[in-house]
Amino acid sequence: MITPNDIATKDFKKVAVGYSPEEVDTFLDDIYEDYERLYKESLKEKTKVETVAEETDRFKNLEKSIERTLSFAESAAAETKAAAQAEAESILSAAKTQAAEIISAARTKSYELEQEIAALESRYELMKTRVKLLLYAEIELLDKNEILAEKEANAETTK
Repeated sequence: MITPNDIATKDFKKVAVGYSPEEVDTFLDDIYEDYERLYKESLKEKTKVETVAEETDRFKNLEKSIERTLSFAESAAAETKAAAQAEAESILSAAKTQAAEIISAARTKSYELEQEIAALESRYELMKTRVKLLLYAEIELLDKNEILAEKEANAETTK
């Protein structure tokens, strides 16, 4: 590639018949200035392209990293969900077992209480019968004592 310095330092042979050296020098000076400006712009653009290429590579690496992270997060979420589901099933199973045990214990206690109530009702009826019998016996005894007291009172009055 020709550099601006190549244009500035280029010497042409001088021949007797040819172009005007002043016009050629002026034209070369104009070309030199334009070429130098374009050359500098080209270098700047090349730097920008390299920077953009570096940024593109960086973004591609970042994108790959984000994809890996997202993939890892998705798999971790799936594992966490599966573990939570398993734990929920375990808790539910334990709760069902515990509920069954509580119901069984409550039924047993209910049966025991029913038996105790039946025994108490039986004792109540027995005690009620005994008290009635005792009262009847006492009433009978009182009646006999009244009869005896009347007989004694009649016997004393007849004496």
